[in-house]
Amino acid sequence: MTYFEIQQIAVSKVANYDMVKCTYALNDCHETAAIWRDQSSDYTIKLWAEIDAIRDRMAELRAQ
Repeated sequence: MTYFEIQQIAVSKVANYDMVKCTYALNDCHETAAIWRDQSSDYTIKLWAEIDAIRDRMAELRAQ
């Protein structure tokens, strides 16, 4: 699965998150990514795709 495909799944996942849930999820993703030493693993790539989707959702919420 490509980064783009993973990110599209993550965008759908966070589409209804509010700011509190986004903040919690973003912190959780960053803490989990910090644990993984292999930054090129499939799981780390998934985490960064989720981080990008969460950041986009937070920007959308701020703009409302």
